[in-house]
Amino acid sequence: YYKLHIFMVIFVIGIIASLIYTIFIKPHPDLYCGVAMYDQFLSMEDIESLTSELNTEFNLDPKKYTVDVESFYADSTDVMVEAELNQKFNTYIYNAQFHLLMSDKEKVQMFIDAEYMTPLSDYLSQDVINKLDNEGRIMYAIDPYSEENKPMAIDISKSSLLKKYNLYQDKGCYVGFVPMPDNNDKTLNVLNAFLAE
Repeated sequence: YYKLHIFMVIFVIGIIASLIYTIFIKPHPDLYCGVAMYDQFLSMEDIESLTSELNTEFNLDPKKYTVDVESFYADSTDVMVEAELNQKFNTYIYNAQFHLLMSDKEKVQMFIDAEYMTPLSDYLSQDVINKLDNEGRIMYAIDPYSEENKPMAIDISKSSLLKKYNLYQDKGCYVGFVPMPDNNDKTLNVLNAFLAE
């Protein structure tokens, strides 16, 4: 009778020890760039495959650096599920886990209005913006402070990466920058990977 209890206690202690090691002790790789895909289902297998593909493209040692791709999608009209999704998304934003945010045009406008995104001109040269604008790929929005019409997002609907993983194929996709102090060449590298057609 006591053998079962002893076994269960040892089993529970093992699980707790494993969690403590995974969360607090095991070294985690530094974030190369975080990518949020909002309102798009992406299976765990596809997330791992896309992450691995991006890590390989940038010659990253996954033990030191990694691109983190997260999908935020709820296939439900349940208010509680939607609230949980939004809470998870906001937690990632406030913990500075994202550099790039992508979704359809309507959701991107919602993020711009909520000031989750910063103008492209904060990180891209005017020449790059002009080139993309001439291709009809720039989404503009009114800055609430300056009341200027600023470039906020880039249409990446024809991205070869999005096509490969069948992402946003029915509704289009725009990507923009989350205002992060460490947006730099790493972020631009990942952006360019998604810009490739």
